[in-house]
Amino acid sequence: MQCTRQIIALLFFLLMMVLNSDAQQISRRSQFMINTYMVNPAAAGTLRYSPFFISYRSQWAGFKAGPTTAMASGNTPLKKGIGVGAIFYHDDAGGAVSESGTELTGSYRFALNNKDNMSLGLSANLSQYRFDNSKLVVLDPNDLALNGGITESHFNMDATFGLLIYGNNYYAGFSVPQLIQTKLNLNSEVLKGNNMNVRHYQFMGSYKQYLNDDWDIQPSIMLKFTDSTPVQADINVRTNFLGKYYFGMTYRPGDAWAFMIGARHNDFAFSYSYDLTTTAAKTLSPHSHEILIGYYLPEKKGHFRTHSIGPTITDKNRIIN
Repeated sequence: MQCTRQIIALLFFLLMMVLNSDAQQISRRSQFMINTYMVNPAAAGTLRYSPFFISYRSQWAGFKAGPTTAMASGNTPLKKGIGVGAIFYHDDAGGAVSESGTELTGSYRFALNNKDNMSLGLSANLSQYRFDNSKLVVLDPNDLALNGGITESHFNMDATFGLLIYGNNYYAGFSVPQLIQTKLNLNSEVLKGNNMNVRHYQFMGSYKQYLNDDWDIQPSIMLKFTDSTPVQADINVRTNFLGKYYFGMTYRPGDAWAFMIGARHNDFAFSYSYDLTTTAAKTLSPHSHEILIGYYLPEKKGHFRTHSIGPTITDKNRIIN
């Protein structure tokens, strides 16, 4: 266990040393503590069952052309330490800019000792980026930077790398979306030379503490950053009752508070998050909503023997993430 802690500390140090990107471009995926695979491909196949999720996020609800993100994901463990997964998403940044894409994941997990494991994951990201100047509301419609109202659509390929160390009641790791930093090939004179995907860095960790037979508490954190944007933190704590019901709260310094509730019934799960914006953007709309619905395909007997992220089954009717 001491060796595992040293590895985690080293990974965090290395992560803080490699900041060399340009801007935040990826959509927010708030409920990472429910579906870790959304932010780290190494999480694919680390559970003893196969989770499938659909989610929808409405940023700045009530504000015309506010950003929205729809997503579907699933992953499953295979034999010999292999995991696979896929994510399908559509991100609308406000009408003029949108992106639809697929992330196809492969992962490999192996034991560090009798309690802890490591997983490495790599996703191929295939996306269609669309920019429509005609949907912009601007002060000067003759601005040369607007490209004369031209609509552009380009196919893009990139990758995401992830690493995760985990045991029965914790996980810690990092992921690097837009690893290759491929060019978008947009016809922009203003962005020429910088018209490309930007490498991001995300660090996440979580620990589950059992209070008694019915209750547990699970703090978690995610940090994400680039070279030209400050560190953005999601600091979360949630309380689980009987492994079936939970409520939690997230604090994003300088951005928002989020309040979450969720429940499970048999193999189905439901989660809702309400964000209360604290920045100047609250004058447009102080509210954001995110809904997540999940289905857990039970483990096949004898299919997966190694440890997964957290205890998974306490009795035949109770699955805990």
